[in-house]
Amino acid sequence: MYAQCVLVRLKEEVIQIKIDMNHRQVKHFLGAVMLFVMVLPVMAETVKVNVKLNGKTRSPKTNLWMGVLEVHIADKKSFYTVEAAQAGQTITFDVPDGAFFGLRGNAKLHGYNLNRIEQHPDGWTVIYDADEQSEYQYLWFHNDKEPFRIPSIVTMKNGKLLAINDARPCGNDIGYGRVDQVMRIGSKDGSKWSEGKYVIQGSYSDEGVRDDGFGDPAMVVDRESGAILLIDVCGHTVCWHGNWPDGEPNPVARLYSTDNGKTWGDALNGKHSVAPKGALCSWTDITNNFYGAFMQRGEEGFDKYRVQSLFVGSGKLTQSKTIKVGTHYRVYAPVWTKNHGNRVLYTDDFGQTWHALGGKAALPCPGGDEPKCEELPDGSVVLSSRKGAGRYFNIYKYNDDKKVNGSWGEAVASDQQQGGIKVGRNSTNGEILVMEAVRKSDGAKRTLALQSLPTGDGRSDVKIYWKDITETSAYATPKAFAENWNQKPYHVSHTGSAYSTMTLQKDGRIGFFYEEEPGWYSMVYVPISVEAITDGLYSVK
Repeated sequence: MYAQCVLVRLKEEVIQIKIDMNHRQVKHFLGAVMLFVMVLPVMAETVKVNVKLNGKTRSPKTNLWMGVLEVHIADKKSFYTVEAAQAGQTITFDVPDGAFFGLRGNAKLHGYNLNRIEQHPDGWTVIYDADEQSEYQYLWFHNDKEPFRIPSIVTMKNGKLLAINDARPCGNDIGYGRVDQVMRIGSKDGSKWSEGKYVIQGSYSDEGVRDDGFGDPAMVVDRESGAILLIDVCGHTVCWHGNWPDGEPNPVARLYSTDNGKTWGDALNGKHSVAPKGALCSWTDITNNFYGAFMQRGEEGFDKYRVQSLFVGSGKLTQSKTIKVGTHYRVYAPVWTKNHGNRVLYTDDFGQTWHALGGKAALPCPGGDEPKCEELPDGSVVLSSRKGAGRYFNIYKYNDDKKVNGSWGEAVASDQQQGGIKVGRNSTNGEILVMEAVRKSDGAKRTLALQSLPTGDGRSDVKIYWKDITETSAYATPKAFAENWNQKPYHVSHTGSAYSTMTLQKDGRIGFFYEEEPGWYSMVYVPISVEAITDGLYSVK
């Protein structure tokens, strides 16, 4: 543990301020600066804070924020975000005469490291060093205006990256107010990103309107046409309050882009409809289509297998590499349901119609929370679901050549299996990705499964686990898939962090997009090589 102490004299009182930073923070992260003020019934004086920066970052347009200044006066609190462009400037604050005034390293931001804090007769100097090697970038930064949540990222047909996530003016999920979808387009290697813009905005104009908000994005890019399918939960209903078909459920919105994310609307082919007045684009309400894939009133088993409310697991939808029995390669959408854990839907016409994988009575993970899914090398589908201390896994196997009929296995808990994924006391969503790689020891082509999730006792320390699944025995059963993951996961985030998703970039690296402090949350992107994830054992070439 490293400690730095400074003294500040306000009138006749001397206050000692201690700044604690461990080695990891000093080396890798920016210490955001916090100003704490206790008001006393005396006159105020001006305190000057000078900002100094050494060096430049690799991504100055997306690593703008060196620190967050926080000022406390009585029961009021305000924030001031210090940007790199303000280096060399002097910031002034009115601080009550004789009050306790301190600066200390607190939040850990990417792009800049807190070097030291100096106190001078005429004020303070806060000195930062630019991290010239870091490839972490803030695509959206929470500076106390509105939180950002729920990442989704894909590699488009043209090779560029598309990242979409929630912007939450209401500060919470769908059902609590306005939620918007915002996006940025990145270069093929993720080094540069366009300015952010809205995909669609929630109106929150009147309770009962299904365009109140749009959230939890899940995307997929069609491997043939390059069209992008985006599914959102929408409306004004809190997920736990949905009651289909007796009341309003969580509605489902569908949007398409056929020009690599530049424009969005309701059409897969042809022209989009005219957007409603005040809206950014048109969209399609597919609530009836989604809920219609499950038991309907009057069908045998309705009371037992009905779906009262649902939403699609955010991040990525999965498109099959081999199964094409309709107009497009099959796409899978795993869903959370209010009353029966997880279900999985699929579409053979790229989102026009949907069907329940395994049938209307299939319950692949009754205890599951927010789910993801991925295709295994033999065309089977693995379901990965959020749970405390790890993940639930289950596998759907086809039993006919036409890929119509099949069955689910029995869901197993990863933290209860030998060599399984076992983390701290948190229950948070993550991402699963299956990809081709090369084993460096012998040059053999292999297949890897990657699973990301937070590993701390709370939402913190997002890591990536991995497993070689080349042999079919590695996924012969859900239990086999849940066993024997590498127990040295790659450490992505060293602080408070939560949901994550990933995509395979054209340069062979993993484009990793996730939630991280400060706030709840900022949205962070970082490219990670397979070599780094596997500690040099595998590569993409």
